[in-house]
Amino acid sequence: MGLTPKQLQVLETIHNHQFETSLSPTLAEIGQVMGVGRVTIHGHVQALIANAYLENLEPGASRGLELTPEARTVLNLDIHEDAEFAAAIGIGSLPFAGRIAAGGPIEAIEQCERLDFDEIVRTKSDTYLLEVQGDSMIDAHIQSGDLVVIEKGRPPQSGDIVVAILQDEEATLKYFKPQPDASILLVPANDAYDSIRTTEVEIRGVVTGVIRQY
Repeated sequence: MGLTPKQLQVLETIHNHQFETSLSPTLAEIGQVMGVGRVTIHGHVQALIANAYLENLEPGASRGLELTPEARTVLNLDIHEDAEFAAAIGIGSLPFAGRIAAGGPIEAIEQCERLDFDEIVRTKSDTYLLEVQGDSMIDAHIQSGDLVVIEKGRPPQSGDIVVAILQDEEATLKYFKPQPDASILLVPANDAYDSIRTTEVEIRGVVTGVIRQY
């Protein structure tokens, strides 16, 4: 089935929002970009799902829409997106010259190896970066301005640091602590902030690394 211009614009809007924020947009956010109402966007989205251009990964969730391979082909993303992502974070390799003491001194031995960042930061389609704003995770050595590496498809375990989308559609970075009563406790790593207890939350990925520039 061919796409209408409006349906194509919906796909482009979803991709652009994901590329810029690493989150899927809500129907209201798509409508705001396109200058139409939420009901109109809902109709376009349902048509795109029915014709396999979109899938709803989390029915009932506000940010569950994902482009299918057919949509990525239409938008010409299959060839270019991984290269764009790698270029954006400068994936490559650097010389690995050995180790340096941060406690007692150790013998300095220069090595001639190279460290490939693909072994540390996965650049697959289910991995993305977010820039941290705020200091609620500072005791976990995550500071404002850091880039956190997020693995989207990894099931969260108790104690993982996760990207959580709350009921008001706000995103937050916190420790993931499931509770016996089926609620989720989102715990900061800073005593100045309170934990958040909720039963309505989307987990959009698990932190697997931190990148910091000085």
